Amino acid sequence: MHESVIAGIALLVVCFPGSALAQSDDLIDAIRDIAKESFDPVKIGAGYAAMVDFAISRDISSANFYPDTSDGVVDPALKHFQFPFRFVFGDDAESPRPFLQGLIAHQTVESGFDYAPGESVQSEWETWGFSLSGGYVIPLSEHFSVLPILSAGYGSLENRARYSGPISEAILQPALAGVIFDWDSNAVTYGASLGFDYRRELGVFDIEVLGSLTHHHVESVNAPNEFVDFRGRVSAFDLEVITVHPTSWSMFDNPLSIVGIFGNTRIFGPERDALGFDSFFEAGAGIDLDVSARGWRIKSLRFGAKAIFGPDVDGWGLIIGYRL
Repeated sequence: MHESVIAGIALLVVCFPGSALAQSDDLIDAIRDIAKESFDPVKIGAGYAAMVDFAISRDISSANFYPDTSDGVVDPALKHFQFPFRFVFGDDAESPRPFLQGLIAHQTVESGFDYAPGESVQSEWETWGFSLSGGYVIPLSEHFSVLPILSAGYGSLENRARYSGPISEAILQPALAGVIFDWDSNAVTYGASLGFDYRRELGVFDIEVLGSLTHHHVESVNAPNEFVDFRGRVSAFDLEVITVHPTSWSMFDNPLSIVGIFGNTRIFGPERDALGFDSFFEAGAGIDLDVSARGWRIKSLRFGAKAIFGPDVDGWGLIIGYRL
């Protein structure tokens, strides 16, 4: 998130003459002042907000993202897991029905840079979060429904850095600790979404088109100091097209269908590329097991895999879900 600028600070340290390095306390204070001036929380708040919001808002069960970054910076790795659940009240599918949904998520972002022989800094951001949302499924026709949703959530954000090399350990670690790296904070998020759900049979396929436009505010609570006290706004648009092709096969006495998935996510806002990318596509395939005959509230279980790709990111993910 900050690595390219920190790499520039590190390069300045490497270029300092040996006599200047000897005055390590003065150099540490100078670098710390530069870091504070460079990372105004007003400017970078949306970047932290994007990280927290991404961890508790994306409709992805399990995914690994590998953003492409600038030269000199080790490409980061973003690993994301979430467990969503939803309860819909009422059985009349032709009338508006209220629902509650929750989401528990965990995410890590690992990155770093090597700025001189034997000198490097590796950083890991870890986020735990959960959210609770409520809304209505409002059918507008036989095939099309809209879903207005209000949500609130809570997340924790923690950073830990590892320094290698005498300059990194003696100069950068004390200069950057608590300002750029090695701090933790909590955050609250709240906002609204407008989703839509279109489903119909088309030939031998069941087609589902799902989408949502979300807008969330995120702000820190209990920040250790003013330099990591952040707030921001994040908006995103998600679109997913799912095709389900019934087959004559079964698994564990449950009818089996072949599933194809294609999706697109776009993030908006001043720091929309805070994670190294602001949009990505998904394409995958899997199986769908029809368990409706078992009398559960869940109609089907879905398993598969998908590829993630975009202008500045690639990766892969698992399709683990259910349909009510």
